[in-house]
Amino acid sequence: MAPLLPDLGRNGLVNSVRRLTGLNNPGFRAVYSTANFIAGMVAKLEADANGDPVLKVADADDTNIIGLFYCHKCTNFYVPVVDEVKTFSESPNTVWTILLGHANVKSGSVKVYNVTKSEATTDFTVNTTNGIVTRTSTGSHIIAATDTVKVSYLYEEPTLTGIDQTLGSGLAATLEDRGDIATLVYDTAQTYTIMQSLYSNADGYLTNQSGGGSIVGKVTKPPTADNPELWFKMTV
Repeated sequence: MAPLLPDLGRNGLVNSVRRLTGLNNPGFRAVYSTANFIAGMVAKLEADANGDPVLKVADADDTNIIGLFYCHKCTNFYVPVVDEVKTFSESPNTVWTILLGHANVKSGSVKVYNVTKSEATTDFTVNTTNGIVTRTSTGSHIIAATDTVKVSYLYEEPTLTGIDQTLGSGLAATLEDRGDIATLVYDTAQTYTIMQSLYSNADGYLTNQSGGGSIVGKVTKPPTADNPELWFKMTV
C-alpha cells in the first residue's frame, strides 16, 4: 500500500507537519534573520543582540524549546524514506554497493537494518551525493555480499524550490502547547517505538536520542514504509 501523502508541489513540502488534535498556532513571533528551517523542525525562543525574543532552530541540548515551526524559511527541502528494501549483488547493485532510490542524501540520516529489522549496522559508508551505500569488510555486524537490507534516510528533493514565508513580516508561525502532531521531519537515522520520548537533535530535527535538552513529546505512531509520518503527542 502506497503512503497517502499530498502532492509536494514546487513551493514547499506540504504537510511536512500537521495538527491532529489540539495545539495553538500563534503566528506572530519574530524570527532570527539567519535562521533556516522547514515546518516541523524544533523551535526555541532566545534573546537577540538587543535583548528581544526571537525564534531560532533548536540544538540537541536546548531547554528553551517553545514548539515546532509551522512555516518554511529555507533553501531546500529534505524528504524522508523509510525502510527502502535493497539487496546487494542484485543489479544495478553490486556485492559491495547498493544504489538508493534517491541521490543528494542528508549526511548522518542513513540507517541500515537487516530485512527483519531485528539488527542495525553501522558497518557501511555513504556517498551522499550519489546515494550509494558501501558495505565494509570489518566491524561488529558485517553485511554479507548478498544480504537484503532496509534503509531509511532523508534526501534533498530536486523538484522543490526553497521558500521564505517570513519575508516582509519577519514573523514565523509555530505550533505550541500540548496536542497531537504528524510530521515528515525527523531523524531517520533512528528507529522509533510507541511512547518513546522525543528531543531535538543538533540540526533541529526530532529524534529519540537525548542530548540533554527538553523532551518535546512522546511517539504515538512510528513511521513505516507505507506511511513515513511520525505521530507524536507534544508535551512542551
